[in-house]
Amino acid sequence: MKYSLSAKNLVCRNLEARASYCAGLLNPDHSKEITGVLRADSGLLSHTFNQAVTSAVMPTRILQRFVVDYFSERHSPFTLWHCASKPLDDTELSALGLKRQESRVAMAVEVKRLALDRETPPELSGKLEIAPVAAEELDRYGDIQAAFYSGVREGLQIKKFYQELKETAEQKRSRLKFFFAKLEGEEVAAGCLFASTDALGFYDLATREEYRGRGIGRALFHHLVGQVLSSHHKFAVALVPVERQELLLETGFFAVGEVAQYRYEA
Repeated sequence: MKYSLSAKNLVCRNLEARASYCAGLLNPDHSKEITGVLRADSGLLSHTFNQAVTSAVMPTRILQRFVVDYFSERHSPFTLWHCASKPLDDTELSALGLKRQESRVAMAVEVKRLALDRETPPELSGKLEIAPVAAEELDRYGDIQAAFYSGVREGLQIKKFYQELKETAEQKRSRLKFFFAKLEGEEVAAGCLFASTDALGFYDLATREEYRGRGIGRALFHHLVGQVLSSHHKFAVALVPVERQELLLETGFFAVGEVAQYRYEA
């Protein structure tokens, strides 16, 4: 695999597919695409599940008409991910209400090159269990994902997504695989794999604040690596903050580019 623009495109295609898939679980047929940009509307007031993904630079007026005006009319926040190598004009986007956020590192790997660490810190031995999330547990998975937004609207919207997903037939959401890390029976971390046509994507790895720094998130990540190694997929991808890429690098991932992030709050 050449770790170049083609590898970054692999990451962005997975991101597009997940955005459209998650939105469609709650709001069918509300993902639309024109040349260079996908718009996914979940129907929630959520920048986590309302997303736009651009694969090319286009005039700001096109983004305004197709994305900004659409969500603005619905009083809905959203996140814009810009995957093209050439940047957008931050000043023009800011004038539309799109505020630049921390960029993410696009990462990719051929599955056969992944290295799995099965060791668990001694203090967690016999206490930590990692297992798939059952349908009746999806609302508690949502609680972990929403914890970062405690006390603001986004947190409640994230919880609403997983509460509604709980009522969705498993075969309808089969491309999403959710996992819990449980410490002595308590859910303390969570993460997800999403299957697109050409890759498995790592998403939403989160550990409750009071349990961070104990190796739980690392153990959960390596469990997901094990799931990927036993899958039929040839590639794995991820989109992570700069400070969280080391774990993926040591496992075999390569950094293949940067994805800019913008947020619109209605």
